[in-house]
Amino acid sequence: MIKKTILYVLLMGFSCIQIPAWANSPEGCVYEHSGVNLKNFKTSKHVAGFEQIERNKAYIGSLKGIGGFHLQLFSCAHYGAKLTVLLGSTPSAETLTKTLDVLPGLLFSPADLLKVKAALNKVRLDDLLTPLHMQQLANEMGMTDIRLQINDVDGVRVLVFVFYEG
Repeated sequence: MIKKTILYVLLMGFSCIQIPAWANSPEGCVYEHSGVNLKNFKTSKHVAGFEQIERNKAYIGSLKGIGGFHLQLFSCAHYGAKLTVLLGSTPSAETLTKTLDVLPGLLFSPADLLKVKAALNKVRLDDLLTPLHMQQLANEMGMTDIRLQINDVDGVRVLVFVFYEG
């Protein structure tokens, strides 16, 4: 119970890093969904646990062999998502490779999957110590921004993956 509470507090705190202010704006909602297939995400063989925090907006859980996650969906004036993944205190290049291999299948449609995987295969751990804006990929997919970054929060490395359109 204590571990679950700590995980929840960490994920909620980490998820507040770099949230676009307009992502869930109550006025002028033009998008009905975030573009993420929650059923696919929830039933993926890579997801060990999946719990709703806020209906149609926020979820937490665990990715097998990687760590805990927090998923924030945007579906108002813009659509997209922000996935925060706890990587641990000293993530290896293998952990990053595994994480970046799993994420596209959880977040994107089969039509976009190959584009995203190809772009993420080029990313290295050192690239993510500052925000990595993947503008070419965003343009190919008709999105406004796709961004990756690893943040160090009190000795714990957290991968933040954000994409949105609008």
